[in-house]
Amino acid sequence: MSRSGADFVIGEVAEPVRTLVDGYAEMEAEPCHFCMRTDLDLEGRVREVWVVVTRGHVVALAPEGEEQESARSGPFALNTITKARMTQMVGSAFLQVMVGDLYVDLVRCSNGHREVVDRGRRQLELLLAGGDVIPEALTKPYEHICEQCGLPLPGRGVACPRCMGRRGVFWRTMGLMRPYLGFVVLLLVLMTVRVGLTLIPPYLVKILVDDVLTKMTRPGEGLLLLVLGLVCVYTTAAVLSVFIGRASAFVGTRITRDLRVVLQRKLLQLSVEYYDRHSVGSLMSRVLYDVEQFSTFVDQLAGGFLLNLMTVLGIGCMLFFLNAKMALLVMLPVPVVLAYTIYYWKRIYPKYYPYYDSFGKMTQLVSGVLSGIRLVKAFGQEQREEKRFEGTAAHMQGATRDLRYSTVTFNSIMPYIFTLGTLIIWYFGGREVIQHAQDPTMGITLGTLMAFFSYVAMFYAPVQALANLSTWATAFMSAAQRVFEVLDAKVSLERPGEPAPVGQIGGAIELRNVTFGYDSHNPVIKDVSMKIDQGQFIGIVGKSGSGKTTLVNLICRFYDPQDGQVLIDGKDVREISQEELHGQVALVLQEPFLFRASIRDNIAYGRFDASAPEVISAARQANAHDFIARRAGAYDSRLGERGAGLSGGERQRVTIARAIIEDPRILILDEATSSVDTESELQIQASMARVGKGRTTIVIAHRLSTLKNADRIYVMEGGKIAESGTHEELLNLKGTYHRLVKIQSTLALVGAE
Repeated sequence: MSRSGADFVIGEVAEPVRTLVDGYAEMEAEPCHFCMRTDLDLEGRVREVWVVVTRGHVVALAPEGEEQESARSGPFALNTITKARMTQMVGSAFLQVMVGDLYVDLVRCSNGHREVVDRGRRQLELLLAGGDVIPEALTKPYEHICEQCGLPLPGRGVACPRCMGRRGVFWRTMGLMRPYLGFVVLLLVLMTVRVGLTLIPPYLVKILVDDVLTKMTRPGEGLLLLVLGLVCVYTTAAVLSVFIGRASAFVGTRITRDLRVVLQRKLLQLSVEYYDRHSVGSLMSRVLYDVEQFSTFVDQLAGGFLLNLMTVLGIGCMLFFLNAKMALLVMLPVPVVLAYTIYYWKRIYPKYYPYYDSFGKMTQLVSGVLSGIRLVKAFGQEQREEKRFEGTAAHMQGATRDLRYSTVTFNSIMPYIFTLGTLIIWYFGGREVIQHAQDPTMGITLGTLMAFFSYVAMFYAPVQALANLSTWATAFMSAAQRVFEVLDAKVSLERPGEPAPVGQIGGAIELRNVTFGYDSHNPVIKDVSMKIDQGQFIGIVGKSGSGKTTLVNLICRFYDPQDGQVLIDGKDVREISQEELHGQVALVLQEPFLFRASIRDNIAYGRFDASAPEVISAARQANAHDFIARRAGAYDSRLGERGAGLSGGERQRVTIARAIIEDPRILILDEATSSVDTESELQIQASMARVGKGRTTIVIAHRLSTLKNADRIYVMEGGKIAESGTHEELLNLKGTYHRLVKIQSTLALVGAE
């Protein structure tokens, strides 16, 4: 049974609470819509609690035999409930229903179970609105919970790291090497030849000792030939090593480059919602540092793992060829090494998670402090930031120390085990040579023993390298998993398969019953409908947190609504390609952002092929040309980080020019005049009146004087449209807008005094 199927029972009362529900006379004869299981009682204790929704009532109960006081809530008649909402707490959430004028806690759940309860809430709201329950909405696969293990996912719809496992990471990495299959085959051939060459010198030493030096058969000629043979072998092996190293470097760096390109492309495809949940510092560490582990992976395969494995197999064959009994003695430490490696693999692997986590947090902290260095200095918080960094550094020190303690212990014990193996060969091999000296038909020759020692030294070195490979493998698996988490992140703004052609849009905008929340369980916009005609000048006002900027985010399709539609010229924005949409919708943000580039490049960012007259014209319309022309470099003046070198008002006017130069059909200004002086604001208003002709203009403003000439003003309050009309109509309503205008007028008079 799927996880969703286990959390809901549809059409009948769940077995664990059936007897209890039958005890309520008002519910006994009512058909059941659905039952929903949660994992906490109202006091936050972990226990099974069921919400039962019948035709006329809703109740929360714990299974029979458990205490009911901290779990039971209700029953409540549905005709007495007006609303249902999710309220987020620390580590848990409540489903509350409004009975009369008061919200009552119906049930509690952990954050991991929140998607379950929110599905139930949505169906409960459907019933309250007179609709019917949609069973498919309750039983469809979860987006935030793994269906197999039930753990929360790193992101909506991404693969579960726990269920994917380390094997999945390995095979995905091998898939990256598919375009370089020819180089991989070449590497395998070169490595096979290289291993074959390494097996020759010890055997030549055996011949040298047993046949040349001991028997003195043509010693001069034999010695010269053997030495020349060794020179040839070592020279060829060195040349092959160079080719192997270069081939692996080529493949490794190409994979790293390709992966960085793919990763950066995926980051650009991800929605703004993804960046709300992940820090820039953490994502930078994945692109810059974690990806580098893939190059190391290729190096290890070519010069490490595969080469060592082939060497071990080749030397093993030679040992058994020389003397099977001695070869078995050489193998004695190998099972101990394997067992010890597996034990430490399990011990070391989990330690890389806190290590990389602390590394990402340190990167995030440093990035934030350096980006806001002016704020740090302005408030004199250098010492506080030092202490914060010291805490993060201490956390990373602890994670690094634990990791290195384990690896140092592992790396110290392994050579000891191999030394014991060598001593075993010394003892038993020495006895065999003594026995051969006494009876030439018994034991082994001195040359064979010397060859054995050479092969044993060559055998234990790659075995130890293979054992130490676990340390590298854990680091690689952790880094690769972090990279694949980004690549597997679901693009929440799905691109249409066949985008609807829109051509030159007119600019008509409509929102139909739109509901949206950055946390889908707590909507910011609630069932909003509005219609904006082509070419209108629209104002949106309201106090902070009322949902003004969220409306703009939906129109620009930075987010998709959970319910409802956003339409431009009658077409759902989800059916329009983002490139075409964003090419005709220009946005000026409340916080101006400029790149470290020239003023000209910043203005022409949306149209990099714009001519100089077009750039100057846009700057004039935004009232920016005069202050730009006064600078030594004029439009070629280079700006610092985030536009350093310009005042706040100047930066804002450059961003307005950047929007104007695109000649958009829809122009949106989100508090764009909030950081300019009154004189500049008046000039920008005049320019907006000029550039707004023929295009739809939406202005979010706290300064209500900006919107006096608006064709229509929408007043947002609590995520809904409280009022709408012209400036005069809203003043005559004596409502929220009238109150806001009165407050601003009073503040202006006080300021004038």
